[in-house]
Amino acid sequence: MGTKFKRRILSIDGGGIRGIIPAIVLNYIEERTGKRIATMFDFIAGTSTGGILALGLTKRNSDSNINHEPEYTAAELVNFYHKYGQKIFNEYIPGELDDLVQPKHNPQGKQEVLKELLGEAKVEDALREIFITSYDIELRAPIFFTSNRYAEQPDSLDSRKICRGFKMFEAAMATSAAPTFFPPYKLETAHHTDEGYYALVDGGIFANNPSSLAMMEAMISYKRKQKNAEELQRNDTLVVSLGTGSLTKQYKYRDVKNWGQAKWALPLLNVVLDGQSESVAYQLNQLMVTKGENRNYYRFQTPLSSDNGHDQMDNASPSNIQYLEERGKKLIEQRQESLDELCELLKQDTELYSNKSQS
Repeated sequence: MGTKFKRRILSIDGGGIRGIIPAIVLNYIEERTGKRIATMFDFIAGTSTGGILALGLTKRNSDSNINHEPEYTAAELVNFYHKYGQKIFNEYIPGELDDLVQPKHNPQGKQEVLKELLGEAKVEDALREIFITSYDIELRAPIFFTSNRYAEQPDSLDSRKICRGFKMFEAAMATSAAPTFFPPYKLETAHHTDEGYYALVDGGIFANNPSSLAMMEAMISYKRKQKNAEELQRNDTLVVSLGTGSLTKQYKYRDVKNWGQAKWALPLLNVVLDGQSESVAYQLNQLMVTKGENRNYYRFQTPLSSDNGHDQMDNASPSNIQYLEERGKKLIEQRQESLDELCELLKQDTELYSNKSQS
């Protein structure tokens, strides 16, 4: 019996510490299906914290006897935010730097955490095809980390897809280098750049919700694999998109009409990230089938309160992590019917995982 979908795509938004929300949803899916996420999706895309989750979900187990299986469960990635959130968002010593001209957080803690999580694992060795977004501020071009060696295009002018020779923790550092929060990530490379490195920032500046990019890249990848150049049709594709919480804070005209560069810096970033995420979600909601037996698009998102900084991507306080976890559980409760429908679909539509070479 054949599968219903030729490609099953998982896409995870950016959002800093708020990544605990999609991690909780993923844990529910694993518990409900009894399967690991990497066995149920062919293509996993992520931006920023979503990119870190995508890498964690597809990292091979470091035990050589079972390295055909993922190292981490979704539950372990939920715990990752609890255990390391405050170390990742470790602020510079108060008064040491001028926060108007320096990044808010020291990247050292984040790098230590990501190295511990991902070790020396290589992007190209991911268990499923992954697609991680970032942006080079010197080349002025998107840089995509892909595990598909045949998709690699390191010399393209408009954007570059890179694979071989790069480590997962490097991709994680690049995709999560959010402007104003962290400095750009300098990634040494032998690729054709004038300086011999990439200067990378968070892919959220252009694709905080990478669902549409993931869908197009999966179509390109599928066509490349088919010897008869068969096109992947929209109805043959399942897209599951996970948000990290939509923002509800209002910026009143009377308050912002005279704002200048300094006051707009952080609010503008929030508006750009949230606006891009929700606009892509709206478009896919119109393009795909969202109900009935032919449903092929699921978007799970929840609103966040701006009270007490709950919507801030770097608020890793224990109280805020608890709030975000409660929002994730509330999302599951409110959308349980759709989630259970998706879980049954995934159970029926996926084959048992086998250790085969990627396309």
